[in-house]
Order: sequence, then C-alpha cells, then structure tokens
Amino acid sequence: MLLAAALALYGCTPDYKALYGGIVEELSQERYQGRSVRGDGDLQAARYLIDQLSAIEGVVPCKAAGPEETVARPYLKSVVEPSDAGRWNVPEDSGKYLPWLQHFQFPMNVMRGAMSLSVDGVDYAPTFDYTVKEFSPTCHGFFKVTRLDEEAYRPEGFIEHLSSGLYRDQFVLIDWERYLEALQPDPFDKYQPWLTQLDQVGGIILQQEEQFPYFKARSWYQTPYPVLFVNGSFPADAREIELHLDAEMLPVRDAHNIVAWLPGTDSKSEEYYTFIAHYDHLGFMGNDFLFPGANDNASGAAMLVTLAKYFSKHRPRHGMQFILLDAEEENLLGAFFYCANPRRPLDKIRYLINLDMIADEGDKLATEVSAAGAAGLKVFHDINESGQFPPFDIAVQPLSDNSDHYAFAEQNVPCIYFETDGPLIEHYHTPRDTYAHTSDANFDRLFQLLTQFIKNHEN
Repeated sequence: MLLAAALALYGCTPDYKALYGGIVEELSQERYQGRSVRGDGDLQAARYLIDQLSAIEGVVPCKAAGPEETVARPYLKSVVEPSDAGRWNVPEDSGKYLPWLQHFQFPMNVMRGAMSLSVDGVDYAPTFDYTVKEFSPTCHGFFKVTRLDEEAYRPEGFIEHLSSGLYRDQFVLIDWERYLEALQPDPFDKYQPWLTQLDQVGGIILQQEEQFPYFKARSWYQTPYPVLFVNGSFPADAREIELHLDAEMLPVRDAHNIVAWLPGTDSKSEEYYTFIAHYDHLGFMGNDFLFPGANDNASGAAMLVTLAKYFSKHRPRHGMQFILLDAEEENLLGAFFYCANPRRPLDKIRYLINLDMIADEGDKLATEVSAAGAAGLKVFHDINESGQFPPFDIAVQPLSDNSDHYAFAEQNVPCIYFETDGPLIEHYHTPRDTYAHTSDANFDRLFQLLTQFIKNHEN
C-alpha cells in the first residue's frame, strides 16, 4: 500500500517506468553501433530520441534565435567549431529532425579496423587484459618490451631519457601510479606533455593493478606511437609483443545536440529549469569490440525523456529545457559548445540537473554540485530524507570534468550531477555495459527525488 500511495502521489506509475526501461533497452541495441559515427549509429539514436520527444504533447524544439557561430575553446580539450548539418543533410530529415538539432564539429581519432595484441605468443583479450588509448596511431609489428629505468621517473629527465633513442623499436613499460606520483601531470590531461613529445620510442605500455577502461576523451590528437593500458597480470618478464592496430584521424567529426523546450504555466517568466543527459557512447575499440553504453548513458537519456513526458502533464510555473548532449565521451565537447552558443540565456537557469549512469542498484547516489547549486542540494537532501521511499546515501564528491554539468558549472550555473553507484560499475566503459547489466531498482525513488525537487524548488 505504501508503494502504491507513493506512485500515485508522484506520478511514478508503471507507465513511466516502462517508458524508461523501453528506451534504455532500445538504445542499447547493436544496430545503434554504440551510438557513434560508425554506421551513423549516433544519427539513428538521435532520430529515435527526437521521435520520442516530438510525440510528447507540448514539447517543442528549442530553436536558436540566430546564427550559432561562437567557437568553444575549453582548457586542454579540443577546439569545438560550429558546423552545418553534416550527415543530416538529406531531404527526409530537413523538416522532421533538423529543428531539434544544434550542430558542431571537431577532429577525432577513430579505431575501426584491426586490433590485436599478443605477449610472448599469448593472445590478450581487449578490455579484459588491455585497452588502447584513444590517441594511438596505426601500428603493426613485433616489438621488444623494456621496463622504464627507475631513475627516469622524475620531471627533469623523463622526456630526455625516453627521447635518447634507446627505445626506438621497443615498447616501454611504465608503472602508472609511479608516473602520476613522480610527474604530477595536469588532471585535465594526464598524457600531455609527457607522452605527446616523445618520438623516439616504439610505444608505451602503462600498467596499473586494475584494468583501465577505454576512453575517447583525448581522441582529438594522436601521439607519435601507440599507448596501451594493461593490468597487474601483465608478466614482469615479458619480452616481446605483437601488435596490430588500425587508426584514422578524422579532421572533421560532425556532432549534434538535441535541444527541446516545454513552456511553463507562467508565460511571463524568463527563468527555466534544465535537464541534461548525454546520448552518445564509445562505439567501437577496433573492428569487433562494441560498447553498447546501456548504463552510460542510455539510462540518463531515457530518464530525461521520461521526465519530459511527466512534466508535460504536470507543468511547473517556469519553463523546462531538455538537452540531449552529443560528444560527452569526447571530453564534454557538446556541453562546452552549447554553453558557448546557448539557445536560452544561461543566467536564467534556475537549476540544471545532469543525469549520467543512473541504472545501477544499491543505495549510494553520487553527486557533484556547482558552487551556485549548493542551496539546491539542501532541497534534495530534505526530499531524500522525507520521501515515500528509503533514502539514498547521497555522497557529495568534488566538482570535476567527468560529465557535462562541468561546462555549465564553469558558467556559474546552479547545477547538480547524479549517478547511482553500485556493483554494475564494473561494466563501465566495457562491452559488458549492456541492457542485461542495468537495473531499474532505483527508478522509483530517483524519479520521486527529481519530480518533487521541481515542485519544492519553485516554492
């Protein structure tokens, strides 16, 4: 009876939960190609999401008032330039989909060919035994393995030692923790300048105890040689590797944010709420290793669409904006471009909520809050403690550039980031992030937290 009362009170009916689950399952399908440029999987996902939004009564495109021509230049990230419709330039798309889209572009290194690694004749399994860093170039051949000399772990000699020519045809094995401790790299890009300046090595192998996930965040440049990540099982006495890797630097990768609007009941109010979630994912590492991205972030995109439907039936006084961002995996580039070219004034956002990886189970709710969003965090705490469902363990973490809210926080927007944190995190950025490895166990209480926040925050 208690659950039924809560569902009735907050509109969290089985229909909303079913809508959410259906979208997560759909976006996780192989035909979307990991929601990447391969096979236009990202465009297929965008079409599906726009179809979902356009079917909701009252939800309309949030169009640009004029040309969007400002270039975004985020710190230690790719320059992001305005673009035309790119791959959307087909007649059947012009009327139905283009009004919802914001276009931008950037360079990107892609790996969609050969990818294999063997160590002393033993084949290694991608994403289990190794990952290839996203800035790696094409490489084919056999290479000796040499551990980095102990004295080279120091800022004064690291680049000089590796540029000496001793390792021209070798892969140098580097302890990742020692590297971080000794060189103190910039947290926004731990690889520049230490690894990008080297041109006298065959390659680099970075080792840490746990297997490092695959990323695309720094795919806007290439190092002169491949960089691999391996885990603690990599043999201490490894002598030789055989690597086959195909990569291609695309000078222009077009990308597309989806921006929707739901008017509030007060037509005079210029203030509004914003929900954001990224809909892109990693695509492939090599030709055969698909990353479905069910939790990351089909789950957040699904919740955003579900909230749009809910608020279309329970409209708040202020307007609501729903942004499905592209290129989050390329280091938040869609968010930075949007902030440089906002469809509505950023200083009119009453509060922004970023939904990223919310399909895990367990009681922990990880959050990050901008300085301007601290007051809103208290509202969330109050709802969490007094709601109809068991409370989350809300864990506030330092603000970082790990998801799209960071770009808005840099513009002093009051915002918060939500991620459900539980055992399914082991599948993060792997091909195992499938629909079968998601959970809707937290849907009801998170849905209550989000919908009740808007109600309480307006008062």
